[in-house]
Amino acid sequence: MNVEKVVKVLGFIAFLGGIARIGMTPSGLIWGSDSTPELACAFAASILMSLSSIALFMSQSKKTGVFGLIAGLLLALGNLMLAGIFYGIFSYGDYSKEGLFVSVSNSMGYGGLLLGTIILLIVTFRAKVFPRWYAIAFVLQLVCLGIPFLGDYFALFWGLTYVLMGFSIFTGKGYRKEAKKNSAISI
Repeated sequence: MNVEKVVKVLGFIAFLGGIARIGMTPSGLIWGSDSTPELACAFAASILMSLSSIALFMSQSKKTGVFGLIAGLLLALGNLMLAGIFYGIFSYGDYSKEGLFVSVSNSMGYGGLLLGTIILLIVTFRAKVFPRWYAIAFVLQLVCLGIPFLGDYFALFWGLTYVLMGFSIFTGKGYRKEAKKNSAISI
């Protein structure tokens, strides 16, 4: 399997991870925060997103460079940390009072995701590989994170960014024509 096929498969996994992340919003609104359906969606999404975050870099690697790689790694590691956190809540109930380890893993997971998202937003916008309006999904994600009454919709916009980019990577649609020619990986 060559690199182009791997990137396409990872793009499809990003698409599925985005759908699973979007599933957190209705699950949380219907059954409540930290309910079994919401945590199941969150755990599945975290695993899928940790596997596929590097595809968001690889599909535009020639234009994003080292900062794109850093963003991809931060997103992958942050999602992996979140998968552990969600697994702990899902399997053992509320373990958030357990002390230093939980506090450090929460800080690393959420901090890595926030920093990785901000870096990926900037490098994706500057790379001009994906449509510029994809940046709106990133901005909505960050706005929902900061405004308390929109917090329930954060997962919706987070998943939407992965669905949009994953779909573009998997199908090859949504790329700018000049970006396809100059991409390190011709998708």
